[in-house]
Amino acid sequence: MFTYRISLLLRQTGALLGLSLFATACITLDEPQAEFPVDSPVYLRSAADPLRAKPMDSVLVKAPAGATVANMPIDSGLIRNIAQQTGPAVVSIYTRSKTAYRVHLFPIKLPLTHFRVNLPGIGLGSGFFIHSSGYILTNNHVVQNAQEILGLTHDGEEVPLRIIARDPAYDLALLQVVQPKHEYPVLPMGDSSEIEVGEFVIAVGNPLGLGRTVTFGIISQTDRTLSGVDEAEGRHIHFLQTDTAINPGSSGGPLITLQGAWIGVNTAGAEGAQGIGFTVPAAQALEFIQDVLAGRGERDL
Repeated sequence: MFTYRISLLLRQTGALLGLSLFATACITLDEPQAEFPVDSPVYLRSAADPLRAKPMDSVLVKAPAGATVANMPIDSGLIRNIAQQTGPAVVSIYTRSKTAYRVHLFPIKLPLTHFRVNLPGIGLGSGFFIHSSGYILTNNHVVQNAQEILGLTHDGEEVPLRIIARDPAYDLALLQVVQPKHEYPVLPMGDSSEIEVGEFVIAVGNPLGLGRTVTFGIISQTDRTLSGVDEAEGRHIHFLQTDTAINPGSSGGPLITLQGAWIGVNTAGAEGAQGIGFTVPAAQALEFIQDVLAGRGERDL
């Protein structure tokens, strides 16, 4: 796995963040953004073969019916309890890759003043356990170019991860701990169709490589489409929109109701906006996992 351990990766990440702050006066780097190609199939790795025709509960834990949302008094103790209950299932994800960057020669992005380079880089993201045997859900854009993937659990365990399947259209990826040594804490999947505008939610993730961070907000809108196409033209995400903060590195973390059920995979915050973030709903994550179990997709080499 990685030549360097997580502690060194964190120091390198901090140095890169500090450098980027000072570099903006002369040269800036633009990281690739998440893309959602509507014509993309699900991609299956060879590690997905043993899952074909397996029951859903061998990969995913669902919350009991009616346990996604509920009316309850809101106080700081409730938020604290939900954060403590769900946090152990969230994983910080670190990747090594050769990723294409755009180098800008001036702080203002002028035409013909940038070029593309491939730099060995450290990627940051989040994920969460959906089954105690070590299956993790995250975003496709967190891992799609990764040469190596390492997870850091809430108690400091470093676990090597491998990709089982990816879905670029829904920006989802299913990962698995390589040779798990014990069972892992799990977040149960809620029913995202029960979610309405104004529901309270929390997000847990790894923003900027700082480690487990909890943010709190509401659902701002449901069924938000950003692709500009209809269903007849291709598959696209029916986002949940939230004002819960989703920062770089939080991608792939869960959006969680006050019942402790995840109802979405946090994907992106709107650049230049305040309080506008987007989450892939659990219903589409379930569709992705159903495709994996049915063997529907193309081989991901």
